[in-house]
Amino acid sequence: MKLTRDWGLLLVGVWLTLTGAIALFGLSFANLDLLMALLALATGAVILLESFNILKWTKAKRTLGMILLGVWFLLSGLLTLTDLRFSGQEVVLSVLALLAGILVLLGR
Repeated sequence: MKLTRDWGLLLVGVWLTLTGAIALFGLSFANLDLLMALLALATGAVILLESFNILKWTKAKRTLGMILLGVWFLLSGLLTLTDLRFSGQEVVLSVLALLAGILVLLGR
């Protein structure tokens, strides 16, 4: 089995796997929300750092879809950690997710 050299995608895979396992199997433990928020922040930061070629040791493509995905992860993590809320928050996160998903699927 060969793992990707793209650390951002690797973290996305871990985050998605944990999110699915938590929902499907009803996993719960102390500070789970904190762990997932920190993982989202780390994922977003790595994706953005890779997208702007700041992390030279990775092999990631700079695309608008990946940048939007990184922003979505950072914003989701920050909103969870800070318990910050703003009007239209769900719409902003949904539009970011939709645009990122479409652009990633199109390879842009």
